[in-house]
Amino acid sequence: MVPSVPRRLLVAATLLGLLVAGPARAQPASAPAAASAPAAQASAPAPALQWLATVDEAGAKLFGVRGDRARVIAWLAAFNALNAIEPRYRAYAPSPAPVAPGGVRPSAEAALAAAIYTTLVLEPDADQALLVRRYRESLAAVKAAAERDAGAALGQQAALMLLAARSADRTGRVEPPPATPGPGVFATPSYARMPRSISIIGVAPFGVRSVSAFDPGPPPATGSAAAAREIAEVRALGGSASAARSGEQTAAALFWNSGEPTDYSSVIRPALEARKLDTLDTVRVLALDALISIDGNIVNSVFKERYAHWRPEAAIAGPHAAAVDAAKDWQSLVRSPNSPDYPSGAATAAGVFEVEFPRLFGLDGPVEWRNSQTGQLRRWPNAAALAEEVSASRVWAGAHFRSSVEAGRRVGREVAAEIIDRQLLPR
Repeated sequence: MVPSVPRRLLVAATLLGLLVAGPARAQPASAPAAASAPAAQASAPAPALQWLATVDEAGAKLFGVRGDRARVIAWLAAFNALNAIEPRYRAYAPSPAPVAPGGVRPSAEAALAAAIYTTLVLEPDADQALLVRRYRESLAAVKAAAERDAGAALGQQAALMLLAARSADRTGRVEPPPATPGPGVFATPSYARMPRSISIIGVAPFGVRSVSAFDPGPPPATGSAAAAREIAEVRALGGSASAARSGEQTAAALFWNSGEPTDYSSVIRPALEARKLDTLDTVRVLALDALISIDGNIVNSVFKERYAHWRPEAAIAGPHAAAVDAAKDWQSLVRSPNSPDYPSGAATAAGVFEVEFPRLFGLDGPVEWRNSQTGQLRRWPNAAALAEEVSASRVWAGAHFRSSVEAGRRVGREVAAEIIDRQLLPR
């Protein structure tokens, strides 16, 4: 039974055909024909990787904390459902009870499909048609009706339990409190296209025990010698007309300032294929990855707002720049995001990669990343070298101070390590 499911979720589930009486039984067991062809089966990607591609495509318009939340619930629900069939790991609470031996064994493929579908189809901005089509194809590929229906019911239960548990999350836009302009204080840049939202800082973390445990401490005090050194570094290296920045540094700064969210999946997908994990273990890795992603963003955002530190552009060319630091015509190589400087979000992601790539994806050696917007491919000897470049690139771009990228990278490493060490562990 699904405990304490809000009525709105059950109504939505019924209307969208999520219950077993819907798509699971409506689709003929013999369709689609292509799924039964031996050659198609041999070349088809593993179910979890098929759903990774579907989540990317169907969730392409799910941005910010809303998208992160939907993805983590989807992968955690899939993990809980598969783990209930074959209990090898500690479940993420709340979770369905392990399947009792001796009865119908639910189909893992149907459970995986139903968990992800049930979660994402409730998102208005998700690609509904793609999700419905992919769900029906997945269920149709399971020929045994009893196992298919049991798997679909289990996946739906796992999703609804987590959705109910997180029903208090608020992901709508939240205005930041007004701040008094002055030296060291972040102010929205004049070129910002959209107003800022801080809704993410009100979302409880999914995996870490305490956000405050990751507090990197404040940035260098405005007007201090340390702050002056940072400003001088960015002024020299991060300007649009910098003569001190090398061509390679410029290339890295521009590379990491563009790209698509799916570029990340293009890195981890072949790594997962090479590891040849079974479906449960693949989904476990993807669930841990999603946990780290959202909690890294939550932690980073909380401290951005706590310290509300100005960006280099304001410290060098803004109205409150100190005379000794000021260069009124200075422009950064790239425009800064509409968020405070400290700690760097890009560097937090870099710290996550540094831990995740070897520990979750088996990328102990060379790593390569293709930017789908520019077509460029960059390579590094290991994940630590990639993380170092990502972090430094934000200084070369003029978007962050050195202390910001160092703090962000440290936060990312610590969040990733805590979640891997504490969540979804073997029984």
